Amino acid sequence: MKKYVIQYHLEKGLTSERTVEAGSKEEVAEMVLSEMIVQYEDNFGELVLFNKEDVKMVKIKDHVDPVFTSRRGG
Repeated sequence: MKKYVIQYHLEKGLTSERTVEAGSKEEVAEMVLSEMIVQYEDNFGELVLFNKEDVKMVKIKDHVDPVFTSRRGG
């Protein structure tokens, strides 16, 4: 399974996103279309719910693992 990020654009400047695992972007799109209420747990452990009707736009993109770099002075 591959990881994808779903970005929900709720209103100008307010975006919510979550990471899901699926076989393809088409599977993620089907999942998004079937949701009436979007529910997920955010980074702070809080459960977030919002109505699908509040969503203005949805973007689905490939998940990219963060890159950690370290610099050591010498």
